[in-house]
Amino acid sequence: MIQVEHKCIKEIPVLHIFDGTHATEKLPTVFFYHGFQSQKELYLPYAYLLAQRGMRVILPDAPMHGERQAGESDMEQEIYFWDTVRGNIDELPILKAALDSEGLIDTSRLAIGGFSMGAITSFGMLAQYEWLKVGVCLAGSSYYGHFAKALADGVIKQGLQFPFDVNERILELAPYDLSAAPAKLKNRPLMMWHGKEDDVVPFQYSEKLYEALVEEDMSDNVAFIVDEKAKHKISMEGMLAGVGFLEEKL
Repeated sequence: MIQVEHKCIKEIPVLHIFDGTHATEKLPTVFFYHGFQSQKELYLPYAYLLAQRGMRVILPDAPMHGERQAGESDMEQEIYFWDTVRGNIDELPILKAALDSEGLIDTSRLAIGGFSMGAITSFGMLAQYEWLKVGVCLAGSSYYGHFAKALADGVIKQGLQFPFDVNERILELAPYDLSAAPAKLKNRPLMMWHGKEDDVVPFQYSEKLYEALVEEDMSDNVAFIVDEKAKHKISMEGMLAGVGFLEEKL
């Protein structure tokens, strides 16, 4: 029976999904991150499908989201978008260490995945952590610098002001920018899904990264799935493709 456990790992609220018959075993594990102004509970269907296939799944709440939202306004969430992404990235080793100490994860079989902001997070994690084996990025962007500038311009057009130097903050994102150093992928399996009509995170970001990986002869383990009609919403076909990819590669 698939079980869902709500817990806090080092003050990070997560949902822990697993097959109860293998509750205490070291299992291949997927860390899956939600999108902007969303929360972990909305990705339980995805986690259930993965747990059915023998994987342990951890769904964290990102900073300023879900249980971790402490009255921040929509404006504040926009202004501190990249702080949220970096918070996710910096917290992953904490989650890994805690679960490893409990003997619950196979550290040679760890995967990362997410939708939208969660996919952006996942690209950054792949750039940072060589111990991740597989990545699934749904409607995201690895082009941190370019996308950060575009988002900042959008905030400024709304008449909002940043309480920090935007250009300095964008420069701080460089270590997480997989597009600037695609060799960091190191031929690890990566699946990208993106809708061509996406009006939030432009499709061209995924297309450009895939083309760069092909040009550098680093696409052997990369699957790029294009939905010709989808906007910024994962389709059932895309979700099932991600599940199948993780089942095969992890």
